[in-house]
Amino acid sequence: MANSIEEALLHGLFPEPVLRRQLLKSVGAATLLGALGTILPVSTLQAIAQEKKPLEKTKLNVGFLAITCAAPLIYGEQIGSYAKEGLAVSLQKIAGIALIRDKMVNGELDVSQQVMPVPLTMTAGLGGNQQSIKVLTILNQNGNSLVLAMKHKDNRDPKNWKGMTFAIPFDQSHQALQLRNYLAAHGLDPDNDVKYRVVPPTEYVSNLRVGSIDGFFGGEPGGQRAVFEGAGFIHLISREIWDGHPCCAVSAAESWITQNPNTFMAFYRAIVAASLHVSDDRNRAGMARVLSKPQYLNAPEVVIDQVITGRYADGLGAIKEDPKRVDYRPFPQYSAAIWLMTQLRRWKMLKEDIDYKALAEKVMLATDAARILKEEGVEPPPIAFGKELIFGREFDSAKPEEYLATLQKT
Repeated sequence: MANSIEEALLHGLFPEPVLRRQLLKSVGAATLLGALGTILPVSTLQAIAQEKKPLEKTKLNVGFLAITCAAPLIYGEQIGSYAKEGLAVSLQKIAGIALIRDKMVNGELDVSQQVMPVPLTMTAGLGGNQQSIKVLTILNQNGNSLVLAMKHKDNRDPKNWKGMTFAIPFDQSHQALQLRNYLAAHGLDPDNDVKYRVVPPTEYVSNLRVGSIDGFFGGEPGGQRAVFEGAGFIHLISREIWDGHPCCAVSAAESWITQNPNTFMAFYRAIVAASLHVSDDRNRAGMARVLSKPQYLNAPEVVIDQVITGRYADGLGAIKEDPKRVDYRPFPQYSAAIWLMTQLRRWKMLKEDIDYKALAEKVMLATDAARILKEEGVEPPPIAFGKELIFGREFDSAKPEEYLATLQKT
């Protein structure tokens, strides 16, 4: 700890000693302060740390999608993180991405899960729903699958997928963008060679079974359930395309944060604690039983367990192991946000160039804390404009325009 100001800040924001020690042991003071600085300026955080101010609201409606990404939100309820902060959180299970977005826009939800990069597209006004949205944390990394119907078990080469129909959860979702990038890398024209159908995550398998789609790229447990029901097989998991990619985020409207700053900070402390809990491998045992409950994912425990543990059947007779099939590291990164926005421009969903870096800074908010930490002699966390490795190609988020200039449509 560099000085008494930083120590007081952490004590004020995380007054419970056990939680504070767990946070410091897991990520270190510099990384934690840097991440907190992405949410609010450090001056504001320091003021909040001086005293625990009354909450503007104690009853919150929080939206989630019935996929494994939601585990931190669910565990905030299960381990009492919300209650410890004086919050009575009502978790609202929402059927799809467009609906959960609209419920946030019209104020039915205080905080919600949202697939990336929708918080950025909302802030940019893409699709006519302009509202400034902030990403509090990333709920999870990886945790998606590209699944094909069993009739395609001998058709594994994407070059032969012309004419196929794929389900995606939302046109502007990372799933749609990753699928397009994957198809283009194999020589297909994603705009003309395949078709897309927007389907809620809970309906992937039923659509696959009746033959209305040939495959889907979506969040778990959809892929594993397709295997469990004999409707499809896992062509690959999303980590094989982009290891560490963000899937969903915890998001809130800037207007709500401004109106409820103390409630916001209380919720943020709670979701950080829950994220750390589920990201700890020692806590993975029993998670599938909790998540499988009807009020949450409403899926067979054996299906969810294969996602959480990373030991899974691929539907073609093989048992595979990948302990990072889904991960729950909460800190947002500019680089992932910028790559996703460049893909929207690449595929003409975004009609004109924007300042990608400025948008990432506005939504992800990392970080005034870097300057303060340097002044105090503490090296800030590397959460600036870094690099991503996506399907074998390096992406430098500091140079998004140069990257776009190198791309051809197919």
